[in-house]
Amino acid sequence: MKRVLTSAVLATTILATSAFSATNTMPENMRAYDMAATLGATSIKNDDGVKLKNATFGVNFQMNNYTVKPRFDFEYVRITDKEKLIDGLKAEEVNSLLKGSINAVYELPNTTNFFPYGLVGAGYEYVTDETQGFESHGFIQGGLGAGYRFRENSFVVRLEAKLLQILGGKTIQGKSEDNEVITTLNFSVPFGRILNEKPAVKMVDSDGDGVMDRFDKCPNTPRGTRVDGSGCPLPEMKTEIIKNITSLSGEECPVKIDEPDRDRDGVPDSIDQCPNTPCDFSVDSKGCPVKANLMIHFATDKAEITPQSMPLVKKFAEFLIKNKGSLVHIIGHTDWRGSELYNMALSKRRAKAVRDALVKFGVSPSRLTTEGKGESEPIASNRTPEGMALNRRTEVHLTYPQYTDTPAGE
Repeated sequence: MKRVLTSAVLATTILATSAFSATNTMPENMRAYDMAATLGATSIKNDDGVKLKNATFGVNFQMNNYTVKPRFDFEYVRITDKEKLIDGLKAEEVNSLLKGSINAVYELPNTTNFFPYGLVGAGYEYVTDETQGFESHGFIQGGLGAGYRFRENSFVVRLEAKLLQILGGKTIQGKSEDNEVITTLNFSVPFGRILNEKPAVKMVDSDGDGVMDRFDKCPNTPRGTRVDGSGCPLPEMKTEIIKNITSLSGEECPVKIDEPDRDRDGVPDSIDQCPNTPCDFSVDSKGCPVKANLMIHFATDKAEITPQSMPLVKKFAEFLIKNKGSLVHIIGHTDWRGSELYNMALSKRRAKAVRDALVKFGVSPSRLTTEGKGESEPIASNRTPEGMALNRRTEVHLTYPQYTDTPAGE
């Protein structure tokens, strides 16, 4: 058994060492650190077979910003399998083991929430009330495991098996405390900064027409010229007030001012830099949209947009394609039915469903971000069906990074 355990430790060591130069696929929302609680069992003597009879508890701390991740383990083993210790050497006096170790963990590249991994490490084992033949020593260990990351990497569970080889253990009466087999179930909570978060893209508007250079098809437009979403000059507009202007939802827009206002957003055409804004939106001082509540309906208790609401999403996508100077933040909200945790998850899924639909209709995914706020920000009473219907909404916030004086909203 000793040769088998030693060979397994060495094999695992070679596996993890060879992985140092490999490229690891970092899962979505991977955070810098993991803190875990562990529960398992240990087999102390394995010459006549592995018997996992000794309860094992511990904690570990793992650093995730490396291909091969350092992990620090502390374990406590309660000795109950005393008949397997050294015969005739007062084995009943040995009550527990305390172990500290540093390990190198390598997770195999993967694109799913499930991941296998290997580890190697070294440490020291302290034997309480040690006796001759069962004493405190250093050790090396190797192991294999499999883990599962729950949604958005908020919680991780790992099942792990390790082989431990004592260094310098003595042999007394043909017996020694030379190896151990440990199996544990680890419950990890990730924390710290997100490692794979994409840096913000710097936006520049060289000609000051309100359209970022990366979207501007007419990059040298004179300042003060009214332009469309591509940054090109708009034709002269008629001065009369156009009738029957409708919103994204198909309702007629009210007339807000007496001056010419093609899109009825309350900003005169003479200064309106976004002249085709749907009147569902509140706008900034330049007439560009900043916020709207889209009454998008979903299948009950699901994140599937109903067929009746899909035309509204399509119209919004067509507007964004024509007006390319904005970044769009989509926020999902729910009423108070269901638990707070469940509503938060549902609102995130619904916001993502709207994003996916906009991308399907041709909007660049680089312009879109999502967020869920669950039931935390109601705009009406949750005690009436009408109020709950208003609270089940999808907000869209538009920002223009090239502006320095754009209000956050109205």
